[in-house]
Amino acid sequence: MSSLIRKLSIVTTLYRSMDTIDEFIQRALAAGEAVSNDIEIVIVDDGSPDGSANIVRNWVERDARISLLCLSRNFGHHKAMLAGLEHAQGDLIFLIDSDLEEPPELLSEMAQVLRGKAVDCLYGLQERRKGGRMERISGHLFYWLFSALSEVRIPQNVSTMRLMTRRYVSALLKFRDKNPVFVPLSILVGYPQASFPFVKASTSDTTYSLGRRIALTALAITTFSAKPLILMLCFSLMMAFLGIVYGGFVVVRALIGPVQDGWASLMAVVVFFFSLNAVFTGLMGLYVKQILEEVKDRPRSIIQDIYSKRNSSES
Repeated sequence: MSSLIRKLSIVTTLYRSMDTIDEFIQRALAAGEAVSNDIEIVIVDDGSPDGSANIVRNWVERDARISLLCLSRNFGHHKAMLAGLEHAQGDLIFLIDSDLEEPPELLSEMAQVLRGKAVDCLYGLQERRKGGRMERISGHLFYWLFSALSEVRIPQNVSTMRLMTRRYVSALLKFRDKNPVFVPLSILVGYPQASFPFVKASTSDTTYSLGRRIALTALAITTFSAKPLILMLCFSLMMAFLGIVYGGFVVVRALIGPVQDGWASLMAVVVFFFSLNAVFTGLMGLYVKQILEEVKDRPRSIIQDIYSKRNSSES
């Protein structure tokens, strides 16, 4: 297998990973050595508040194949993953979380499947969704909303774990979205892709709260789709037409007979349209925010320190 891969990069991120990172590195090194004689592990510290980075720094001192990138603060999982991919140098790049819910040992089988299917990206696909009831419901709701409101089709229960070729990663990094949503972005890259079914182990609680899931859903929809704006326009045109029809009805009714007192129904209509207007205004605000983030051209993330013996660049 080593003749297939001249150099392999394993990329992962840190956030409250103190309980799993030591075991992850051991298992990732063993999995990488079974695939290539030349491997590197790129670990991105996404502003983790625990001692995860200290554990990795000790590994860097002992093993030159390991590099640690410390972001200046918590920028978010998706930005941290892209920061790691930007520093990966392998011909194949294996992206995986460090919480051990995705076994690093899958790498060997994924490398064989990638070669057999002749694809540029082999992404993990959970056979069944793990987590509690709320996590499963929110996950299904995200996929349903995104599929209904976006032109980008993403497989349900897809994982960020994936094995990618160098040309695929180079194309992915050409997207410079300031607030990237990784999975839909990876679909937009194109290139031949295939799924790799696996069972995800539940070894730790998710770091994605319900609030973060809602925010991610809103970000994904407003980033990858204009359908909500089109629906708003269609609904507004329909309401305008109905308003004209109702206005004509009121005028005719006033001309042919006494007008009934409709204060309650009038207030109900006013409250309804006021609430609807608030929803539309909020949605427009999300789109404006997205535009503002892009035009400000701020960096997606900032690397504060790099620890790596291979490049002799500890800072």
